[in-house]
Amino acid sequence: MKRWLRPTLARRMMGALLLAFALVWLVLMARQLYLATDRQAFDQNLQTLGENLLASIAPIEAPGEARAIVAATAALINQSYRSNHVPGVLLMELRAADGKRLFWSPEGGNAVVRGTPGRIDPGEVHGQPYRVYQGRGERWTLLVAAPRMPAGWLVRNLSGGLTIDMLIALPFVILPLWFAVTRGLRPLRSLSGQIATRSAGDLAPLGAPPRHAELQPLAQALDGLLARLRHEVSREQAFVQDAAHELRTPMAVMSAQAHVLLMSTDADQRSDAERRMRQAIARASHLVGQLLDLAQLDQQRPADAGVCDVAQLLRHELALIAPAALARQIELSLDAPDALHHALDLPAFQSIVHNLLNNALAYVPDNGQVRVSLQGAQPGLVLVVADDGPGIAPDQRALVFERFHRGGGNGTSPAAPGAGLGLAIVREAAARLDGHVTLEGGIGGRGCRFAVMLYGAPQASVLEPERVHHNPHDARRLAPAGVVGV
Repeated sequence: MKRWLRPTLARRMMGALLLAFALVWLVLMARQLYLATDRQAFDQNLQTLGENLLASIAPIEAPGEARAIVAATAALINQSYRSNHVPGVLLMELRAADGKRLFWSPEGGNAVVRGTPGRIDPGEVHGQPYRVYQGRGERWTLLVAAPRMPAGWLVRNLSGGLTIDMLIALPFVILPLWFAVTRGLRPLRSLSGQIATRSAGDLAPLGAPPRHAELQPLAQALDGLLARLRHEVSREQAFVQDAAHELRTPMAVMSAQAHVLLMSTDADQRSDAERRMRQAIARASHLVGQLLDLAQLDQQRPADAGVCDVAQLLRHELALIAPAALARQIELSLDAPDALHHALDLPAFQSIVHNLLNNALAYVPDNGQVRVSLQGAQPGLVLVVADDGPGIAPDQRALVFERFHRGGGNGTSPAAPGAGLGLAIVREAAARLDGHVTLEGGIGGRGCRFAVMLYGAPQASVLEPERVHHNPHDARRLAPAGVVGV
């Protein structure tokens, strides 16, 4: 029973066809009912009948002959009425020029009907409404009274004949359409069977496109989906392999140094092993944290955006990293409004700031510069982190956002330590915020300049700060922990 009740395209098309037939029936029925009840058309037909009959008896001089023609015409029409079960009868009256009645339909009995020459008048016979025509010639005066058909009778009469016609036509439409639908869906069933027989790991293209034009977009969409899945599977496989490779080194170091701590009795040797183990643990912990960040960003389900003061949040992040910058005499400056409220995914934005600042401090030499700016720009925000470090060669800039890619600066400096996940996290977090990140040359044509555009309208007005340049030794307004405000 469930199999027969579940919706199918074939049943839906058949249902649509039946609905179309019902609508056609209603339209035709309404049209015929309108024509049958149109008083103007009815009066026109009645007038035409009376005028033609009067014209046919006009040349006749004998009263008996004229009476016979009128009587025969009335009998013929009433016979047609009876055969079609029309309620009421057609009444006719013929008078001579002197007013003498020569003929009156016997069905009219003693009813009296009056008309006005030259127009159609309403009348009533035995309680039934009539329309009355009266015409006057040189010899004869003719009166024709036709009954008005009841609306209920018209509906029953018209619907019966129309329904029979529609039922006769229905099989001649349904059968070819059913055949066309069942035959037309066969290629779709073949395509679904081809997909169903594939193994879970078979992501190859479907092959030759279907010859039916309607199925080609579906096949192209499936091939596109399979191509994206192949890319994602390949990317995840490479990601797992690279992550395992990166974790193998600190784990090997921890294993070796743990062995030294257990076996060695020399204090210096044990101290060196403990230091190396702490470094390996810190490296593994950092890598695991970055892997978790990437996994969270890959879920493609942003957290509920909340309105926050992005400028104040950025100052807080700079304050956390300021001690490391001051220890290496790196000038860390900020150009931002006093307040900038915006609705965003807070963890994703913090990941962008944290990884861009860590990347800059990892490559900028001692006594270098890192400049951070934040601006509210329609329709969103622009965050820029620029430095004067060794920079990245133009042909390598697109690669630095790939996972586990660690560049070697401008080609002359060695790569900084790390797993190569920081900028990949920046790119994924920017995409999570409906934005993007670009890389250009940094301060004075050296180093790197990362610009992150985050879309979305600011939620509050921006207070413009003073824009005065400061150096690390002469700062009018310092952010916490010595961050220079510009």
